[in-house]
Amino acid sequence: MDDPWEGLLDEDEVIVWQGRPEPGIRLEWEHPILPLLFLVFTGFSVFWMIKASQAPGPIWMFGLLFFGVGVYNLVGIHFWKAHKRSRTFYTLTNKRAFIATATAGSRRLKSYPIDADTPLEFQTGVYQDIWFAKEVTRRNKRDIIRRIGFERLSDGRDAYAKMRQVQQDLANPDRE
Repeated sequence: MDDPWEGLLDEDEVIVWQGRPEPGIRLEWEHPILPLLFLVFTGFSVFWMIKASQAPGPIWMFGLLFFGVGVYNLVGIHFWKAHKRSRTFYTLTNKRAFIATATAGSRRLKSYPIDADTPLEFQTGVYQDIWFAKEVTRRNKRDIIRRIGFERLSDGRDAYAKMRQVQQDLANPDRE
């Protein structure tokens, strides 16, 4: 059987750890005011459709678009993120961290270098998260920073320890 990592890893690169996020739905809005905003948005669209349905013709159906956007942002986004996590795979090598996703017919593999100076953040809870990179996007003249890492791990302490060991090995290459 062919090695799925053939051609993706450097010659001196070896896999140290592999895992997956725990499945399940987690309520996760980018800002705490968003649920209230989308609740009002969705409620108003229902009110508008009820009032518009009293007029002749199908004008009330225009409100379905706004209702759909509101329901998706209130509830649907959490199901989408859970679906995406269920099709996500993590790999740590002695040089990089890989995040692979396979959703909606597309496959994506991103790698992030891990070196001795990579800032690591370990977050505990029911599940553990390890953050090791950031992605900055510009929206409405503001920088939006999204943390990147291994999320919702049941064995996060083990993965974090291995990531720290990779950093130590890179900081002290003669110590073998």
